Parts: sequence; C-alpha cells; structure tokens
Amino acid sequence: MCAIVDANVASEVFGATRPPAGKKFFDWLNTGRGRLVVGGKLLLELDKTPARDWIRQAILSGRTRLEDSSLIAERASELTDNRLCKSDDTHVIALAQISGARLLYSNDSNLQRDFKTKSLVDNPRGRVYTTVIHTDVNSSHRRLLRMPNLCRMP
Repeated sequence: MCAIVDANVASEVFGATRPPAGKKFFDWLNTGRGRLVVGGKLLLELDKTPARDWIRQAILSGRTRLEDSSLIAERASELTDNRLCKSDDTHVIALAQISGARLLYSNDSNLQRDFKTKSLVDNPRGRVYTTVIHTDVNSSHRRLLRMPNLCRMP
C-alpha cells in the first residue's frame, strides 16, 4: 500500500506529540504494512519537518520509495501550465501520478479535492486520510489503512 504524506501534517505523523490518528498512520508505515513515496519538491518540504530523519533511514532500508525528482517536476509543470489543479500542490498530484500512490494524508482541503478528482488521480481513485475533523482514530481511518488497492503500478 502506497501513501503520500503532505508536509502540512508531517508533524502529526513523525513529530514527538502525535494525535492518535497520526500515530496510527505512523505505525502503519513503520511496521511495513504501508509504504511511503517521496520525491521532488515534497521531499524538500519534508526535509524541513520532523519527518526528515525517519524518511532518510526508510529510503535506505527500502521502506520508502524515492521517485525521480525531474519526472515529478516535469509533470507538475504540465499540471500548472494546463491549470488542472485547484491547489498549489501540483507537485503532490504529480508524485501520485508517477508513483501510483493512492492514499494521501493531508489537511489541505484544496489538495484533498484535487487528489480525489478522477481526471487527476484514478485507477484506482485517490483516497484521503485526514485529521481535520477527527484526530482520534475512527472507522474511516482504520478502513483506509486496511485497503489493499492503494497503489497503481506506474
């Protein structure tokens, strides 16, 4: 199962004080049931958060997949030029398209809307894990982390 963590929630997943839903997501990644994908601008953003050290170790150990930054930048540029995204996070949508990751942890409503847009993220459709409303683990959080089809082979 492949996932993307937006920089706006990195502290919820990798920080010292995590909400229960963030801890559940981290445990999902850390135990190997989930696999984080990173690359391009998002990796640079995450390098400025508490996620930095964990991600670097996870890349080396194979628990996190590093995608080609130049491919992500090229795709993000196409998305921006064609004004296909409502958010300013074309690099995250580009990462999803290139990596095949279909789960996004984010609290950015515009990015969530883009990630669930069929024309941008499909086959399977993008799913969003969020703590905007519930920081405790709820049935939606558990269901998302049990889904088997959160990766599309690029």
